[in-house]
Amino acid sequence: MNVEFQSWIESITERPSLEAINIGLFQSQDSFTAYLIGSNEYDPNNDDWACNEDFIPSNKYLVLNVDLTEWHSVQQLVVESVLQIINSGQQTILNCAPNVTVGFDDGDLEKVK
Repeated sequence: MNVEFQSWIESITERPSLEAINIGLFQSQDSFTAYLIGSNEYDPNNDDWACNEDFIPSNKYLVLNVDLTEWHSVQQLVVESVLQIINSGQQTILNCAPNVTVGFDDGDLEKVK
């Protein structure tokens, strides 16, 4: 999954000025899916800021190719992938905002950056 995830992030070539990026996650019947949105707002005490979709890339979604069934494990894998990309120094959409979070639609967001 890590290679596919990195390729997806690299394929988002827009570099808007944003306050925050959220990698959202949800589970469908057959798979887990990630999506990326950007917001001009960020509130560390209220995750509702992530509903404010000021930036939506054309390739917003990525179906995750994972053999995991626990949502906690999927979220942790995505957090690790995001951290790896951020720490690589590579210029991606994840570097366009001072705040980056990851989380399932029905859960709390985990601040990664």
